[in-house]
Amino acid sequence: MKKKDKIGRFTICENRGALFLRWWNPHRKKSESERLDATTLDDARRVAKGRIRVVADPSETIRPESKGDPTFGEVWLAFEQEKREAISAKRFRLLENRRDLYFKSHLWNVHMSRMGPALRGLVKALREGTTPPLRNSGRKGGTYIPQPLHPNTINDIVSSAIEVCAIARSDGVSDYEPPRKPNIAGTTPPQDRDPKGRYISFEEIGRLIDACRHQHILDLLLLDLGCGGRIGAVACLRGEYVYPELQVIDLLGFGAIESNKRRPIVPITGPMERILGRCIEESGQGFLIRYQGEAIAEGSKNWTQIIQRLVKRSGIDDGLRSNETPANWYSIRRTFADWLDERVSDAAISAVMGHFEVSSRTRRQLFESGSPTTEIYKRRKLGPVLEVAEVLEREWWPAIQPYTTVDLGFGRE
Repeated sequence: MKKKDKIGRFTICENRGALFLRWWNPHRKKSESERLDATTLDDARRVAKGRIRVVADPSETIRPESKGDPTFGEVWLAFEQEKREAISAKRFRLLENRRDLYFKSHLWNVHMSRMGPALRGLVKALREGTTPPLRNSGRKGGTYIPQPLHPNTINDIVSSAIEVCAIARSDGVSDYEPPRKPNIAGTTPPQDRDPKGRYISFEEIGRLIDACRHQHILDLLLLDLGCGGRIGAVACLRGEYVYPELQVIDLLGFGAIESNKRRPIVPITGPMERILGRCIEESGQGFLIRYQGEAIAEGSKNWTQIIQRLVKRSGIDDGLRSNETPANWYSIRRTFADWLDERVSDAAISAVMGHFEVSSRTRRQLFESGSPTTEIYKRRKLGPVLEVAEVLEREWWPAIQPYTTVDLGFGRE
């Protein structure tokens, strides 16, 4: 391999037109290399720096003269490497944002022996919004202008900083115990937090339906009304997730991996069957909700903007006081779940709302091609979901129909 550049003990090499990152592994006592997804030396340097953060030994960032009292920035790499594999890519990106916006400006050069006072100063700055502005970090690449943060957000940021100190102590690079968490006034436990969306009435639901000016928005709204699912899961619905013979939709999709925001099996009721049939005829097994031929799941995913426009156009939040929670997608989910509470069993509500996980084995029995499971047993397995379906057909959709001009399949009185 021909050497092209060096970054510390790491070398960028070229072999037969391809660029590689090469380094000595002190634990395995051998040289290792990894091909870089780059064609120019500048691209290789950028990609290599990202890979170095993954493969480097965390102790390499700690100066020998620190003598058991390294700075926060020196021990950060160990925390980053541990979290990279433990959390999702989006959560890890959030961690990187907090590093750049808050930790580098307040804690990066602080020694472990002085972390207590530094954390109290961080809490004060986050509460008052006095964190230094950061160029090219705001929306659309503009300057990030700090604002006072919610106490719960401050608590999350400070907890991450304390965890960094704990890892430094457990790894033996710091002689100091992690600092005590400062008092953060105003934090609330989950059960005491304000609801993310208010309840909406059948009349308001009807006005939202009538406010839809595009077919794909109307389809999205009616499908969400029929299952109370998280809007991201409904918008990403594919034809292969729909099982007309069982009258259900598997929002997760066969073979996919469940996340902490579970995607349940939901019934097909009311106008959903008509919508799904038309969308599958147009889009096949791919994404069903489309605008001008393009799947909205592959676009900007501006779900919040969609519901805000419907709310404004329908006027259901006109006259809402400033301290009241506005209507949004979660309003549908919250209203749907609490309306069902009086009419079906707790197990049925949990099944369609994704409150518990459906095992991969159960999904294989229900949906895998060639499954020996009989139709009778499948319907027994789907009993809680079908219990909800019966109530939705009998009461939910007929209660909405009088308040909208859109035909839901139940006629208008």
